Amino acid sequence: MKCVFLQTTGETMEGLAEMNSLGFECVAYPSTQDTSSLRDTRYEEFAFFLGRVPDWTDTPKVRSLRASFARMLLDPAFEDDDFIIFGESDSTPTVDASVLRKAVEEEFLLHPEVDILRPFLELATGPSLPPTCPAHLRFEPLHTSPRTLDSPYVWGTHAVIIPVRSRRKIADLFLDWRLPIDTTIEAACAEGKLSMRITPHNLFYQKPRTSSINLSQEPGRNRRMALCLSSYKRPEDLQRQIFSMMNQSYGNFHLFVAVKGIPEFFVNTFIIPQFQHFIEAGKLTIRCFPNGNQLSNLLDTVRGIDTSGFELFLKIDDDDFYCRDYLKTINEFCETVPDGYSCYCSDWSWVLYKHGGVVSPQKEPFYVFGSSLVMSREVMEQVWKSETEPEIIRRIMAKYYGGEGHSRIAWSEDNFLHKLMMEFGCSNIAPFVSRKGMKHFLMVQRSNASVTRGGLVPGDAVQHVDVANASSPREMVLTLIHPEWMDTVRIYGQSSYRVSNGDRARVVRQTDSSITLGWEKWGEELFVQNPDGSYHLK
Repeated sequence: MKCVFLQTTGETMEGLAEMNSLGFECVAYPSTQDTSSLRDTRYEEFAFFLGRVPDWTDTPKVRSLRASFARMLLDPAFEDDDFIIFGESDSTPTVDASVLRKAVEEEFLLHPEVDILRPFLELATGPSLPPTCPAHLRFEPLHTSPRTLDSPYVWGTHAVIIPVRSRRKIADLFLDWRLPIDTTIEAACAEGKLSMRITPHNLFYQKPRTSSINLSQEPGRNRRMALCLSSYKRPEDLQRQIFSMMNQSYGNFHLFVAVKGIPEFFVNTFIIPQFQHFIEAGKLTIRCFPNGNQLSNLLDTVRGIDTSGFELFLKIDDDDFYCRDYLKTINEFCETVPDGYSCYCSDWSWVLYKHGGVVSPQKEPFYVFGSSLVMSREVMEQVWKSETEPEIIRRIMAKYYGGEGHSRIAWSEDNFLHKLMMEFGCSNIAPFVSRKGMKHFLMVQRSNASVTRGGLVPGDAVQHVDVANASSPREMVLTLIHPEWMDTVRIYGQSSYRVSNGDRARVVRQTDSSITLGWEKWGEELFVQNPDGSYHLK
């Protein structure tokens, strides 16, 4: 039997040795990035079957696979052979070709209505034993359901046998339906548009990639990384994280820190001196900013700085724990994906809790880690645009979640960043990390709750609701030196108060170097900024 498998640049036929030994003929078929053939005429009616809006899965990789598979099925070179196995380059057989050929011939004879035969039951990345008696190799009907989430055993298209009479019909489904091709087949079977039979055994499996795939223009290069760390009200976590990043095994990076919710006087006096040698070495930039919305807080890390020399922009959370090889692993992973791709980590991962002060590490599933988002230059450029063009946010969130209800993303800025990454191409780094055997690539801390949103002074409860609202007030924290006291004052909009005793004041005037406060209990006072960042009463 002939195996025609899609092959992307940099991939190898992982199961070639097994195919040769079991009597299969292997043909590599080049995939295409040209998706102009896709018609996308069927869309909304499959949202229910998928369990979410189809845009969720409409990624560049999926679109390429749809176009490539349709082109392969319609290629005239294969129109005289009903027994071709179509699939992808990691597909590997476990059964002799002659045995499978005989079983397929019997199926086509007994079931002339069948459109697809699938010689595997479920996703597998390792070989399993075929039937003990080849004569028992058989196929059975696919039992699907109205929703894909209710059919857990349906997975993959890495090996399917499609007779000539059905190839045009299936290719048209791939061109019309904006779903992954395995989901398209399942949905069509659920609607009665296709007839598929499967084996109750895995006669094919997806062999793990062992080749060193390199799709970048400069093989083996060390990518320049901008680490973007925005920290609010947590000086202890901030100091620990700076030391952690400076101790990374990978050196081609610069750490940009935006400090918020901490008086500039404290930063200049107690934090920066600890890291002065890293600053002078050109590895670290620390600056103070008012606390704003979540997207602007991230952008503050590199605001006003020339970042043209950086290829990747990494969102670093101040309270999480990163492996010492975190940056090194990301650079190595970038060798396995096309240039311009972003990445994130989605897997069962370590999460740190505290119960009554006792540390409790646990494994939990997270769809996307905000602390693991690695953005390409193109994505970062769109993040910058979205700060002043909120239509970008509304369009992206409405596309993936439907309607306008999610356009004000507030607590879900990481979801917006992830969906923006999907627009330009991104990959999950978790399988790569697993193959490297890393047990603590990243640990997310849940015992130190985020305090970056709202609840500061009266009237600020919704300050972070619209991430692109430039007119929304920002919070400032200043150290004021008075002849009778020295205290920290928190300011939001025109309201402020002393943190030690709650005395309130309105902001009468404010410039880059001074602030005039009108106290509720007495009159107005003018404070002027000192070189160390504090303000003294004039």
